[in-house]
Amino acid sequence: MSWPSYRNRYLPAMTRGAIDTLPNKDKAFVVLPTGAIEQHGPQLPVGVDALLGQIYLDRAMPLLAEDAPVYVAPPIQAAKSNEHTGYPGTLILHRESLRQLIVSAGRQLSEWGFKRIGVLNTHGGNISVIKSALRELSLDYGMEVQVLSSPYEIDICARERAYGIHANEVESSLMYATTPDMVDPASATCCWTGTLDDPKILKSEFAPATYAWKTLDISRSGVVGDATVATREKGELWISRAAEALAARLTELVS
Repeated sequence: MSWPSYRNRYLPAMTRGAIDTLPNKDKAFVVLPTGAIEQHGPQLPVGVDALLGQIYLDRAMPLLAEDAPVYVAPPIQAAKSNEHTGYPGTLILHRESLRQLIVSAGRQLSEWGFKRIGVLNTHGGNISVIKSALRELSLDYGMEVQVLSSPYEIDICARERAYGIHANEVESSLMYATTPDMVDPASATCCWTGTLDDPKILKSEFAPATYAWKTLDISRSGVVGDATVATREKGELWISRAAEALAARLTELVS
């Protein structure tokens, strides 16, 4: 069995000799996936964020040209999820532990001969730590680093776009489409923290001013948004768009 679908680009599947003899490693691009293990409401598995990174890659990597020098590093699956403390199934790394994992992975990739890496992150709580780690890799090890950005069109309502931030319509649809044996759509629920006219206790995630919060403070179910409107059909459309956008971005980076 050839697993994952991009096995010829997956560094953990290679022998040390194969890694050592890869051509043009200084120009190649290595993807480092980061996710999270945390509660995602009653309808989704706790591994949503860790799984989505692998799903994106599984769909996107086969779209690359055969000779595109893009490789995938071992994923970092558990990460900074302290906002979901109090729910069973959440695994939390301290921010410093996550930073050290990213820096160590990047440093060792550099020692293997790779000079360019991009973090494919699927958990918003990791972003500040990732940026700090990448700055260190750039300044101390001379690596070319970035957080991979490959936006794609998502057809959702304005309220969901503003307040659907966890276990919501998008995440639920993506998981319904790709891991149907891990989900329970019948248990999906809806929890809004505000309206477009009145944000109430929680500002939009990218508001000018925000404050620290725990999911338990705003949603007993763990859902923030409307998971009841999620469908497998929406998820299949969005995952296809996501894969195409990611493949296009990776192609651009190595062209």
